[in-house]
Amino acid sequence: MKKLNVSDIRIDGGTQIRKQLNQDKVDEYAAQMLDGEVFPPITVFFDGSSYWLASGFHRYFATQKIGNETIDADVKQGTIEEATLFALGDNKHGLNMTAEDYRRSVEIMLGHPVWSNWSNAQIARHIGVSAMTVGRVKKEKEPVKQPVKTPTTYVDKHGKQSKMDTTNIGKKPKPKDKPADNPQPTGVPDDYDEDEEKIRELCHTIEQLAEENTILRDKIAIGQWNASEIEKIDIEETVANLREQLRVLEIDNKALRESRDMYQNRHAEAVKIINSMKRKEKK
Repeated sequence: MKKLNVSDIRIDGGTQIRKQLNQDKVDEYAAQMLDGEVFPPITVFFDGSSYWLASGFHRYFATQKIGNETIDADVKQGTIEEATLFALGDNKHGLNMTAEDYRRSVEIMLGHPVWSNWSNAQIARHIGVSAMTVGRVKKEKEPVKQPVKTPTTYVDKHGKQSKMDTTNIGKKPKPKDKPADNPQPTGVPDDYDEDEEKIRELCHTIEQLAEENTILRDKIAIGQWNASEIEKIDIEETVANLREQLRVLEIDNKALRESRDMYQNRHAEAVKIINSMKRKEKK
């Protein structure tokens, strides 16, 4: 941890992910700071010349509001781009993000030349939303493809040269009572199953919603405790760490169960083979 001058910290690089700050929260933090409460350090990224604020904007402005010239900061080495990516993933604690904030986060990642190549599930996991939310925003941002007309020049029986649009020649007309099937996108493997892919996306979304539901229940429970804001932040981080440890243990237990089942199946097969060989020897 390091003490930095508030004036040395830059906030003009687009690392603020929220659409707007909650001024009531800034005022609340400022009042608590004047009462002597000590808040966790903010997080900044140092690129060799500038300190870019990545986490703790409400604490930063509260410190500025009460006239303090310095603030405790956790300084990480990295670029403004790394600071932005950190900020995009650092929204699962503290003040809840709004739906607009989450949408803005998704749009930022989809607009990046590298992050936009991440899968929907990876983007969703980093931001803390569902994969279907990412897919919906991505679909809305995709331009509508218009069919390209391909006029062909021909000479009729009278020797007159004309042009004809051959775009739809050979294509079956679309039925009016039901929408046409979507064409299979190019580059998709032959065994690609669109329905199966949708099921996987839905299963992932259910898992994400279950995690978000657990986080919300924890936030509600912590919010009802008679504790200071800084104590609530510490409690929330502790609960989040315990949840993560529990998740890792559940994964390990699942792997152990699968290994146990595999060895039990192999043992059963071996017993069958031995018994079969014994019967053959007796004959």
